[in-house]
Amino acid sequence: MKTIAQTTSRSDRILRNTFYIQLIAYILAAFPSAFAEIFDGIIIGQYLGVDSVAAFGIVTPLVTVLALFGTIISAGTRKRYIRFLGQGQKEQAQQVFSLACVLAVGIATVVMVLVLLFATPITRWLGASKNASDLLPQARAYLIGVAIGMPARNLMWVLWVLMPIDNDRNLPIIASLIMTVANILLDIMVAVVLDGNTFGMGFVTSLCYMIATIVLLTHFLKKERVLKFTFRNLPWSESRNIFNLGSYSGISRVSNLLRGTYMNKLMAAIATTAAIAAYSVHRQAGTILSPLVVGMADTVSVMAGLLNAERDRPMIKRLLTTSFKATAMITLGVSCLVFILAKPFAMLFISDDPLALSLAARAVRCYAVGMPLYGLNAIYFNYIQSTGKRVLASFSGFLLEGGFLIASAGVMAVFIGVNAVWYAFPVTQVIMLAYYILVIHVHNLEPEMRTDTFFDRLLLLPKSFDIDDDDQLDVSITTMDEVMWLSHQVWEFCDRHGCDRKRKYLLSLAVEEMAGNVIQHGFTRDRKHHSLDVRIMKDGDTYILRIRDDCLYFDPVSRLELFSSEDLTHHVGIRMIVNMANEVRHTCFMRLNNLFVKI
Repeated sequence: MKTIAQTTSRSDRILRNTFYIQLIAYILAAFPSAFAEIFDGIIIGQYLGVDSVAAFGIVTPLVTVLALFGTIISAGTRKRYIRFLGQGQKEQAQQVFSLACVLAVGIATVVMVLVLLFATPITRWLGASKNASDLLPQARAYLIGVAIGMPARNLMWVLWVLMPIDNDRNLPIIASLIMTVANILLDIMVAVVLDGNTFGMGFVTSLCYMIATIVLLTHFLKKERVLKFTFRNLPWSESRNIFNLGSYSGISRVSNLLRGTYMNKLMAAIATTAAIAAYSVHRQAGTILSPLVVGMADTVSVMAGLLNAERDRPMIKRLLTTSFKATAMITLGVSCLVFILAKPFAMLFISDDPLALSLAARAVRCYAVGMPLYGLNAIYFNYIQSTGKRVLASFSGFLLEGGFLIASAGVMAVFIGVNAVWYAFPVTQVIMLAYYILVIHVHNLEPEMRTDTFFDRLLLLPKSFDIDDDDQLDVSITTMDEVMWLSHQVWEFCDRHGCDRKRKYLLSLAVEEMAGNVIQHGFTRDRKHHSLDVRIMKDGDTYILRIRDDCLYFDPVSRLELFSSEDLTHHVGIRMIVNMANEVRHTCFMRLNNLFVKI
């Protein structure tokens, strides 16, 4: 006979596998676009010269922030979309998606026009002044070229973040690959064949965003999808929720812009063009490596949001443990490789200026040193977002992406000069880690937050967040024998809580019928190994059954529609559960089937 200890030992398999699958999908989708930006810098450096590399570096911070509203809208929409979909409200989820598309394209169009009208003063403000004033024409031209693609870029981000949730992990990867290939070919054509300039390089980037968006739109040709666009009944009142929930990402982007602008101005005052070019290479190292960190952080954000909504403290702990281990393994290995290959990497951008090359190699090594801690800090920041602590998340995002970096560079510049610009990155990650330790300590001074274990303190969740251990049963099963064993465990669970016989029978029957159908029919639809997570909770007078599996799309309740309503001999157990339960609903996102039964 199986024991609870034996079955719970497998209960994080779905979570762990989903985490790594989503992580790989995010990285594969984000890396090609990051590589495309890197390739812009390489082509500019090899064919247009060091001055063009420096001009490219001046504009780069704003290029990131040009998609500010797209980032805010996509982040906020994802959270609202998951919430509605998790509650079975598909129509509301579709309306929020439609509103997000309208907002993203509309706002981006307005911002694009403003950038085109005021390109010169914006470029001066970014740092093309004083010692760097000669870089103004090239920096301005690149800014204009990139700004043209803003509407497509913002729409692309909205589609990008929702498609993995809508069970389509592959299309964002395909779009990224096509965008990257197009970027490489068009960059070479502009620089070599057409003897182009920085405007041409920027316009190529815009054109590639348009191509990627068109590829993503093919998702709507699929029949099995939740995402649908309509202009009818747009829920404009949801705009506030979208912007509030996405504000964390927006503040981080603004902070990143302030950091880049401050660093550019600092170097324009105390450094040479060679140092500015070196900092541009430092930022390119961040661009090519950040998909690793952003992929893990985004995965944590999505999964933690789902688990927080379900008040599943044990799984949240396992999620953080999994993500911290992944960060330690991946970022530490990559940072060691980058540290060793720093000079060859810098030579991709700078080949004819020994001083700039030496400074760039040093800057890249500094990024490599700080990368592992940056990964941990970014993951925890995204986790804080999922808890709904808006002030703390916003403040933490500002400090992580700009606040501490600006302060560190400003103080160190007095003592070590321009080297402070790249030394500030690893120093900031240590300061940020100390900041988190202080935050955890202060939050756990509150009586309702005090917990006994380290991970409970790390979660920043009150004791009342979830259901007591005695009021829940959390196991993972894979066979029909375990289904029957679990049915008996549920019966005993109900006995301990004084549940009436009718509900006790119905809950046990729900486990047998629903879990049994998944194992018999869902597990056999492909040749992959699957498991099924079952959670039973007593919440007040309500008993809740949650079944989660990683099979192909499978809804036991929908099987009733395959048979005539007049033929009551088919799926008698499921019919009884649907008719007698308070609520039965099924959702599928991130390729996970989620079935909820309330009794």
